[in-house]
Amino acid sequence: MAKVRCKVCANELKGFCKIKKIGVKTNKPRLCEAYIYDEVKIKARDDIKVIRMGYQEQEEQRRRMKEELRELRRMLKEKPSQGTAKDLGLVKQDENNIILPGDRRFNMPSTDMKHPLTGDLSRFITNAEKSED
Repeated sequence: MAKVRCKVCANELKGFCKIKKIGVKTNKPRLCEAYIYDEVKIKARDDIKVIRMGYQEQEEQRRRMKEELRELRRMLKEKPSQGTAKDLGLVKQDENNIILPGDRRFNMPSTDMKHPLTGDLSRFITNAEKSED
């Protein structure tokens, strides 16, 4: 009789052996007379694609990354030149980003005219009392 593992036995169900009526560790090798091999329990392994890189390629990639970091640090130290956001390329020049009332993208947050931007904040009233210490 050879040692077997319960994880591929047909008598094992969720860590419980139906024959011995006990809880079992499924990966523990054990001697068992009631062992029945169940192919359904074996999962097919998927091959993982591996990309192998040589030492020279790794070093070249490391050098390139360090150079890019140096360039970024140098750019952060430099102050931006004077100019508008459009001149610096931060805002697209072809789009009109200002939304006016009447535009279909215009959306009022609240219809309460007393609090037009935030809405009525009276629901955020606390019932805690100040202590007199």
